[in-house]
Amino acid sequence: GVLGMAGLVLGGSVIFGEFAYDVAEKNGFNPADEHFRKKEQTKLRAKNGSEDQHDNLIAKARDVFARVPTLWALFCEILACQGLSTLLNVLCVTKVSEVIPDDTERAGWMGKFFATINVLSCVLQFGILPVTSSYIEPSALWKGMPMVMMIMTCLLAFPKLTGISRSSDPSLNLIASAFLVMKTMEFSVRRMLDEMVYVPLDYESRFLGKEVIGVLGYRFGKSAASLALSALTSSFGTIGLRELSYFTTGAATLWFGTAWRLSTLVPTRAEAEEAYQKMKKGN
Repeated sequence: GVLGMAGLVLGGSVIFGEFAYDVAEKNGFNPADEHFRKKEQTKLRAKNGSEDQHDNLIAKARDVFARVPTLWALFCEILACQGLSTLLNVLCVTKVSEVIPDDTERAGWMGKFFATINVLSCVLQFGILPVTSSYIEPSALWKGMPMVMMIMTCLLAFPKLTGISRSSDPSLNLIASAFLVMKTMEFSVRRMLDEMVYVPLDYESRFLGKEVIGVLGYRFGKSAASLALSALTSSFGTIGLRELSYFTTGAATLWFGTAWRLSTLVPTRAEAEEAYQKMKKGN
């Protein structure tokens, strides 16, 4: 039954993927065309003997990131975002383990929690964002996400803001709310903005930059946060929930700084539309 359901989901994914390519073809923006043109250019350079150090993938990536500052800004933003997400995940799992010691009840609670995140993400991505993105500039959304998390993490780190005793740890409801908001924005708003960054870029910047960021950025951000926590635990012993909440506030502030930098580099809706028209087939 589970394998059958997985097969149906994968089949649906293939169908929607083909539908997406048909939509791109009708609107004059088929990525496959650029792919074939790039292959022809590569063959021509190889025939003329002009292929040198650019055959090296690392050299290509270095050149692309040096030429397109938006990619480097996005890479740094992803590191900060994933670091905050990892810290909130650790904070939430630790608190849930304290409040719900029974494994079965805890597993049920976590299942409902992530189901709520998925539902809210779907509502945002398919119901709200398509409408609001026509009126709100991407730069405002890039700045807005970390600002929301700075407020929520400050509520975790500074209990006086919520009227709670300083000596007590953040409540499960408060921690879960912060983590829920973070993951919902990550799965919906940020994922949409992430794709919008690549659209106006040239072929090499878009595909090579996306490959490098996808492989290194997301994984390194989570790994760096986990290694940092492990090093702190080894050096200073067990880290309490209050101390973890301080780290989340610092991570949210760092995310705000990197997102602000990125927001100054991403194009406006008008500029993105102009770039799209230039990239349409036949122009």
